[in-house]
Amino acid sequence: MDDLIEDLLAHPKVLETRSHLHHGIAKYEHLMRVTRYSYRIARLLKADVRVCTRAALLHDIDSRYGTLENHGAVAARWAEEQGEDFAVCQAIIGHMYPIGPAPMTREGWILSLADKAASLADLTAYVRGLVNGRSQQTKRELQASDPFYRPRRKPKRREQLRKMLDLDV
Repeated sequence: MDDLIEDLLAHPKVLETRSHLHHGIAKYEHLMRVTRYSYRIARLLKADVRVCTRAALLHDIDSRYGTLENHGAVAARWAEEQGEDFAVCQAIIGHMYPIGPAPMTREGWILSLADKAASLADLTAYVRGLVNGRSQQTKRELQASDPFYRPRRKPKRREQLRKMLDLDV
């Protein structure tokens, strides 16, 4: 499998995802899990293994520049700029189905399925890490290193009451 994505694994944009928070874990871990699942499912269903693995590794690149519905198109655009095949880009676009557009190819459906399965595995790993405290430590480390992370500001109680009572804040 690594020979299919060797060039991508060394790309700075992919390496950068090691410090991005995604599903409570590093985005890189999520991308690699989706890549492994896509590879296995593609072999099982006799789909284009190369397209599935490359699309899987790139499916969430630059996802923060889009929304939940359209970040597949953002990642596909970036992949196209890097010279990826049309089939890889097409598979990436539909990976958020049913929230986003439906996949148009077998490889797109495989990526969508692998992404859902990997997200469940991500959650399982995160919950398992809550027991020994590793998840919270990892999350804090990623929050500190992630250039996109912005802590949520909790509104002050007084502001909440004024909004509820329709008073000027």
